[in-house]
Amino acid sequence: MSRVLSVALALSVALPASAGGPALLAPGSVAPDFTLERAGGGKLTLSNLRGRVVLVDFWATWCPPCRAELPWLVKLAKKYEAQGVWLVAVNQDRAEEQRALYAGFAPEVPGLSTWAVFGTDTVMQTWQVDGMPTLYLVDRSGKIVAGHEGRLTEEQVTRALEQALRQR
Repeated sequence: MSRVLSVALALSVALPASAGGPALLAPGSVAPDFTLERAGGGKLTLSNLRGRVVLVDFWATWCPPCRAELPWLVKLAKKYEAQGVWLVAVNQDRAEEQRALYAGFAPEVPGLSTWAVFGTDTVMQTWQVDGMPTLYLVDRSGKIVAGHEGRLTEEQVTRALEQALRQR
């Protein structure tokens, strides 16, 4: 069995399949690249994170589950950063209000500006995001390991991260 397939099967237990809705990006497919403005200044290009395990989280300030998950996603990113984990928290609020809504919410999640980027409709469509939150796990080679639409627990994401970190 290929390494990608075996990792995807193992992580499917940690990140359960989304119920209903459109199909997410397939495990084993190359994560679509993007370059987005960072909330803390500058730009972030996803392909520059190759060699790291990346959590790509699509969220919005109007989404209660997103607001609940972001504090522990930031905590996990900080905890595992030295082991090669990076969080890309893609804010998908409406473009005309995005920065103002983010600025009002960011103080509730200390450290969010390190990980937050301002998403676009094009990126959301390319990543097949239909609902919030949507979380993808991307391996060190830039391939999708798993994706999930809807709320997850910190324990589920921690298990998935730890499994992905064990893969080389």
